[in-house]
Amino acid sequence: MTMPNVRVLLATHNGASWLNEQLRSIVQQQGVRVFVVASDDSSTDGTPQLLAQWEKQKSLSMMPTAGTRFGNAHRNFLRLIRDAELSDAEYFALSDQDDIWLPGKLARGIECLRSHAAHGYSSNVTAFWPDGTQLLIDKAQPQRRFDHLFGSPGPGCTFVLPRGVFEDLRAFVTQNFERIQSIWVHDWLIYAFVRCRGGRWHIDDRPCMLYRQHGRNEIGVNAGWKAALNRLNHVRSGAYRRDILAIADSVGESAEVVEAVRRLRLRDRLHLTLGVRQFRRRLWDGLVLALFFLVMPRA
Repeated sequence: MTMPNVRVLLATHNGASWLNEQLRSIVQQQGVRVFVVASDDSSTDGTPQLLAQWEKQKSLSMMPTAGTRFGNAHRNFLRLIRDAELSDAEYFALSDQDDIWLPGKLARGIECLRSHAAHGYSSNVTAFWPDGTQLLIDKAQPQRRFDHLFGSPGPGCTFVLPRGVFEDLRAFVTQNFERIQSIWVHDWLIYAFVRCRGGRWHIDDRPCMLYRQHGRNEIGVNAGWKAALNRLNHVRSGAYRRDILAIADSVGESAEVVEAVRRLRLRDRLHLTLGVRQFRRRLWDGLVLALFFLVMPRA
């Protein structure tokens, strides 16, 4: 049988310390034909030179320099989704610059998409730290009716999408490119896009990737008191509510829960708090979200 053709969209910024290890784990994927398209966000640490070396090996193509900084991975991935050459790829995956993919990651994702007739795939990951500590990040709880409006199903670097879904996503990003620049993370936006259009999403309980944690992660593992404090500050600043509304508005979700978040009167806060089991896959996350609804500012 012909191996599936997968195009991996790689966003980089000053990732030279880890990039070779990441790229080796991508090009050595088993059971697929893989090609990488990279977009670099004005790196100054030798990342463009490393990408150029891989380009000479015919394993990768670099997109032209944008001229101005994107400033975060979200905008860089939006650029990749909108502008990357699709070629004859049957599936599309997203990649950060600093992880390690296990050899069967992409083949596993494609297998799950096919066997579950799914329109999107993500998976658990194994986080690891420089001291050798490892931690399973479990995102594979049963999905809820509105969980796509309140967060991602896992890191975007685990996502795999069939070509038809990706082409629809590409058209959506192109049409709304300026409007969605300010949203916090691309993975949450992609998940909401697929789910709001009636797509089936599969969250795999098998971790197929080592998720590197270091001092320069833009978004890392949400664990520990510092991460909890950062999340609380994000909510109290109003940024989390703005993201919920921006994503819902951009993907065309008009459910009453969205209007309740928009109004956020006392009655709405109570209604949202009582409904958290529809919004989060895990009980603990639902309880935390209930607290967020109580402290979330209206402005």
